[in-house]
Amino acid sequence: MVLTVPLALPDEFVAKYALDLGVSSRWVHEHVSAAFGATGDMYVMSKVWRYMPDGEVAEDPVKQSVSAWLIARYAAGGGDVPAAFAVFLTPAVFSKFGDVSDLRMAVLPDGNLVLAGRPDITYLVAGDLSRVVGSYTTDPYRMPFQPYTVGNPFATHVQVTPGGRLLCTVAEFGVRGTSRIAPNLVAVADAALTAEHRPVLRAIAAMDAAPVKQDAELDVRPYVHFEGRPVGLDHRPGPGLGDQVDRLWPPRYSHGNHWLGHPVALADDRFVVPVFGRLFRGGNRGKQFAFVLMDDAGEVLGRLEGLDLYRDSPFTGECYRVSADPRSGRVFHLNRYGLYAWSADGTLLAKVATDTKPFTLLKNFTLLGCDPDGSLVLAQDKQNLLVRLPVPADGLAEGLARAVADGLAAFGKQRTALKKRWTPQEWHWTFRPEPGRLHHL
Repeated sequence: MVLTVPLALPDEFVAKYALDLGVSSRWVHEHVSAAFGATGDMYVMSKVWRYMPDGEVAEDPVKQSVSAWLIARYAAGGGDVPAAFAVFLTPAVFSKFGDVSDLRMAVLPDGNLVLAGRPDITYLVAGDLSRVVGSYTTDPYRMPFQPYTVGNPFATHVQVTPGGRLLCTVAEFGVRGTSRIAPNLVAVADAALTAEHRPVLRAIAAMDAAPVKQDAELDVRPYVHFEGRPVGLDHRPGPGLGDQVDRLWPPRYSHGNHWLGHPVALADDRFVVPVFGRLFRGGNRGKQFAFVLMDDAGEVLGRLEGLDLYRDSPFTGECYRVSADPRSGRVFHLNRYGLYAWSADGTLLAKVATDTKPFTLLKNFTLLGCDPDGSLVLAQDKQNLLVRLPVPADGLAEGLARAVADGLAAFGKQRTALKKRWTPQEWHWTFRPEPGRLHHL
């Protein structure tokens, strides 16, 4: 069954910062992550960002810059109004844009949420969204010849496998020959992550096997191990994942400097690791990319096949996500050119091209993941709506396009009904949370 809900803003939040709902060009509302609890509750995380001149020092919220992460919890029983809502203002000590970027969300086995972003900044939030229960943070900016405090970091990205393991990416300094911190390691943890316990991560792959300019005091990670010893300096998995991609699938043009996307778990011991080629200012369509299949020992098993570097490029629109449905053993990817589905061994099962109606509408959606039933979770970016779109259990080659067409038709009808009931302003939806349901973290 297709289910559509508005991704609404609390009216108190809108009023506090005087967000002009009629002029979206002055602020940004984007939807970045969706996750599901053991009881079926759905969590959706969005970001609201606004820059105002001297907004970092302004006392009046109307004149302040805003870098807020918003988390909505929808009860499993349904309903299009969040059962709880949290506003998480990340610190802005080092940057007016916020000290943590690219934040993503997952639900831990104990019911808490884990929010992880660059560089290795991790927060634990109670499942009822009432409070931050723990954090692992570090100085997000490091400059050569300047004092730097490592702090107590954990991971840049965390995903939970079906059996409760943690699939993580960890940042390192000096990746790709630069003097900055960037995601580099793919790692796995078997122990639980709690406010009191940071588990040891076992590194299984490195994008760059030989980062430069590392320091013995700052860059040896005591909680990230490879072959029983902490990772750092010249000790990490090798050869580099970027080099392996070049060797296994030689690109037409190779410019090196690969970078790591967000891995997803197909099973406890099988992952999909996105690898992308160097980005250029003048356009990147046709540049190298690979969605690599990897086991939990770091062995490359293959890739998601059937993609053309130009005709199926994820670089257009920056569509870098892949989503996995462990229950069915399938992987999905949506970009400006199509919706794709693969089996667990990387075989392309179906492609729905976006060059014909009604599938052109897919260009307006972002794939946030899969729900526990295997439905696709899509965010309509311009209209701030989330839709859960069922896909066939089998027969994807013939059935995926039909399911998507039916789902888009149902979405259109539900959107019309919601618009009449909610009366959004320029597709910005607002609601008034019940007392005690809005939390400021």
